Amino acid sequence: MPSKQQGKTLLEVFGECQNGVHNHAKLTAALRSTYDKLEDKSPFHQEFLSYFKHALIIFKREPAVERTLDFVAKFAVSFANTEDSGEETEVEESAETPDNNFLLFLFAFLFKNHNAQDRAVRFRVCQMINKLLNSLGDNAQIDEDLFDQIYDCMLIRLHDKFPAVRTQAVTAVSRLQEPSDVDCPVITTYLHLMKFDGSYEVRRAVLINITMSTKTVPQILELTHDVKEVIRKTAYQVLAEKVHIKALTIAQRVRLLQDGLTDRADSVKDACAGKLLQAWLRIYDGNVLDLLGCLDVENSCKTAELALNVIFKKVQSQELVDNFDLLDGTSVVPAEKLTCESALYWQCLCSFLKSSGTEGEALLDRMLPSVSVFSKHLRSFLDNLKPAALNETEVEETLKQEFVAQQLLKMCGSLDLSDEVGRKQLDGMIHDMLITPHIPSSLVPLLMTHYSKLHPGDEELVPLTAEIIADVREPISILETSITQEEQRKKDLKLASVRVDLNQARDALEDCVNKEDFGRAAELKEIVSELEASKQSLLEESSISIREVRTEKSDPAILVKCLTIASEMLQRLTTRGLSPTLQTLIDTLVLPGVQNLDLSVRNMAVKCIGLASQLSRDLAHLHLLLLMQISQVDQETIQVTALKSIFDLLHTYGLEAFKIASSGSSSSGSPADSANEEEGAEDGVGAQQQDKNAANSVLSILTRLLDNESSEVCTVVAEGMAKLLLSGRVTSTKLLSRLLLLWYNPTTEEDLHLRHCLGTFLPFFAFATRANQDCVEEAFLPTLETLFNAPTTSPLAQVNENNVAELLVNLTDQRNLRQETALQESSVHDSLALKVCNKILQDMEAPGVRVLCKALNLLHLTSSNTAALKDLSVLAEQMMQQAEEKMVKKQLDKFYQGLQEYLKEGEQAAPQDEQAAPQDPEAAPHDGETAPKDEEVAQIDDVGVTGDKSLQEADDTAIEEEAGELDGTARPSVTDRIPSVNATPSSTKQNSAEDGQNETQRSTRGQPGVILDEDTENSVFESPAVMPRRTQRSRQRSKVKMSALLSDSESESEIRASKSRSSRRNRSVLAPLNTDESN
Repeated sequence: MPSKQQGKTLLEVFGECQNGVHNHAKLTAALRSTYDKLEDKSPFHQEFLSYFKHALIIFKREPAVERTLDFVAKFAVSFANTEDSGEETEVEESAETPDNNFLLFLFAFLFKNHNAQDRAVRFRVCQMINKLLNSLGDNAQIDEDLFDQIYDCMLIRLHDKFPAVRTQAVTAVSRLQEPSDVDCPVITTYLHLMKFDGSYEVRRAVLINITMSTKTVPQILELTHDVKEVIRKTAYQVLAEKVHIKALTIAQRVRLLQDGLTDRADSVKDACAGKLLQAWLRIYDGNVLDLLGCLDVENSCKTAELALNVIFKKVQSQELVDNFDLLDGTSVVPAEKLTCESALYWQCLCSFLKSSGTEGEALLDRMLPSVSVFSKHLRSFLDNLKPAALNETEVEETLKQEFVAQQLLKMCGSLDLSDEVGRKQLDGMIHDMLITPHIPSSLVPLLMTHYSKLHPGDEELVPLTAEIIADVREPISILETSITQEEQRKKDLKLASVRVDLNQARDALEDCVNKEDFGRAAELKEIVSELEASKQSLLEESSISIREVRTEKSDPAILVKCLTIASEMLQRLTTRGLSPTLQTLIDTLVLPGVQNLDLSVRNMAVKCIGLASQLSRDLAHLHLLLLMQISQVDQETIQVTALKSIFDLLHTYGLEAFKIASSGSSSSGSPADSANEEEGAEDGVGAQQQDKNAANSVLSILTRLLDNESSEVCTVVAEGMAKLLLSGRVTSTKLLSRLLLLWYNPTTEEDLHLRHCLGTFLPFFAFATRANQDCVEEAFLPTLETLFNAPTTSPLAQVNENNVAELLVNLTDQRNLRQETALQESSVHDSLALKVCNKILQDMEAPGVRVLCKALNLLHLTSSNTAALKDLSVLAEQMMQQAEEKMVKKQLDKFYQGLQEYLKEGEQAAPQDEQAAPQDPEAAPHDGETAPKDEEVAQIDDVGVTGDKSLQEADDTAIEEEAGELDGTARPSVTDRIPSVNATPSSTKQNSAEDGQNETQRSTRGQPGVILDEDTENSVFESPAVMPRRTQRSRQRSKVKMSALLSDSESESEIRASKSRSSRRNRSVLAPLNTDESN
């Protein structure tokens, strides 16, 4: 019935409340007054709901609807009981029913309709419950039955089909959490949604509303690695606002800073630096040293440096220098104030000022003393370094001193070395520290870095370093020996004889003086002086003989230090070839170290062999087989070092470095007296074949290591193989397929470095050149066949084949090529479509046909290549005739319709092209293949993936007409730093088309790509690889025979016409991979 309040009907009240929130209070008070006067509430309830329902059926977030819901919430909450009467209130609450309390009536209506068929109603019901609970106030209490009803209804809505409904349900139950209850059902459901929900909006809503506890914080930390940028940003904001730094472990603090400050998204970096780091600083009242003390800077130095640089950028340089009060009168930090935190802060501040330009250089003079003063300060600190001890407390103290020493040595790079006197003192100090026994090997790299800067030339550095190594290995020692009794008796006799001669000379001198024979007296005086000197020397001679000797030391610590010095020197040499000094050093120090029993000695020796082989091709030929043997039989750490050296040599010299291994056998097997030219030519061909076989055998040996039990070995091999493929040293479809399967293999889920390297390599390799896309195309079917035929016991059986197919389709998309290429008549997708169609027609009942049919609809075909499109149309008709499964028919019909659209586009474009510029079709480029240039492929350090090239994945299932949002599942793409969803054991096979669910496009995060070690930064890729390049292959491609697939009704003339169509790159299907690779 129409209710009057202040002369307005209920309809007019609902109309006015939509105009703005400024009059909601008056409307609420007036309507409440009217309601209280009514004896029979039922007519009012029915009329109110009739108007309220109009707002519930609107899904779009209209302002008028939002204002209406706000007004209804305020009016309903006005019936909530206040806590001003204690026990009397409880009595009133117990007597209240939906008939006399509008709030309970409204809740009952919402509970009744929460499961409505219309998604808009479900969305608005959840939103209304959320508004009601938020309007109750912080100290409000609700009945236990009402609590149970809210929870039961919203728990169902938390698993609603539409993300928007789930998001509102998450917000609605946020006030029902009980952090003190370990088994709180709301928190348990929140954690499940936060981890598994495919909609990032739902995950974000949970992240914002979940309470902090020991159970929820670890899961929130995991969201800092979410695939969505907004989720990672929100996670850092929540942690900054709600989590105290002391509630996190040191490892968690370091991980948060490391991941946040190195995230590829600027918004995430800003959230970490501007929110989290600043919140932690406020906890310590801005004391940076106290904050560093919470990060364990000894074991997380790089992360601490990142954090300090971020802090420095937010403060004026002048203020930073003024606030640094640890310096004494000589501009150095006294030894008693040198802690790990203060030393790191001093070093980072000096480096920051040095990189700040002219203004920073002026302020740097206040932070550092002269080179001479700093050298003395550093020498005094290094002289007091404690040697390694066995006591745990002493070991920890020694490690801290070593860390401080490292920071002081890094500061040498900020010194002004223009002072020649200071340079000499610094040079002498570094030389003395290198040969000092108690200086540990961990300081050698820094000492050698500055020593090589003081002696930049190779001709000067090599002999000086060799002398240092000789002094370390054969130090000068003082030998003291006592004389024998016989020698002592001879000494006494000689002393007695001198005394007798001295007495006689003195008597003769006295007689000459008495006789005034002054000439003879002068001669005797000289004799007396000589005898006295002899007597004095004999008296001063000790009974102990002292002499300097060199003693060679062979203990592991000394050998490791010597080998470390040698390796640091080898890394800094720029000239090719081995000098006699280097050759002697290798023969006397490095090669014997390979046979040493100590693990660390052998490891450094293997590293030195690899570095020296970079300088000499002959040395590489000589020791490659040794490195191969070490990589197979030695300890894991040494295997990794040997494998890194092998891949460095392959990058530098190519696979020709293995020629010697096969040429020896070929030469020994040929007749010595062969003089026939034909036999000699045959021997040459045989030698080339053996060289090729040797190279292939080396690749086969290295490839088998991809199945090694050691994850570190597997990672090094995979990274090395990826670099070989990227640089063009190796061209192998099977190897590329192995790397693809390795990336998706669930067993590599924990190896984050491997996942990141392969995830960065795949798009960079495929999008580099057309030839690389051809290689990916050839790996398409073998890779999928391996997954289709994988046994159920194999980890590959858990991989989502649809995701792999979508990835391969994107990698072969010509639109993603980095380099500009001329418009080509056919694309990789054209030939790939023919291959896939032929494969499907071979056996329509084979496993994976549904996946292949789905992949056909993802291909981007060339509309101008009408010949290929017509062939595909014929094949599509054949497949549609033979298909029996409903889903396959649906996909094939969609593919056929797409082909017809491509043909229409081609027919419309053809007349325009003929009128514009008629060209000879044979004059066009054949396939547009371009070989990668050496300067383009040699620099692997710059691997990266642009945002517009990210993998776009979309499901082609039917979309419901009412769906306003797509409910997606977060899955990894090519540039994902941690591809952890569809390439993990938890990502089981999904038939999205069968379920009719839609998946959103996935956006991922990544970091800089595969980076070469410092040892191989100067690798030169000048020698051709044994494996032929793409451009060296014959361009004559075998055509896909269409006649065998055409129906019997096709005439022979049509078959011949089909064969004589314009040339296109239609290659025959490759043989599938061996099934044993799936294991």
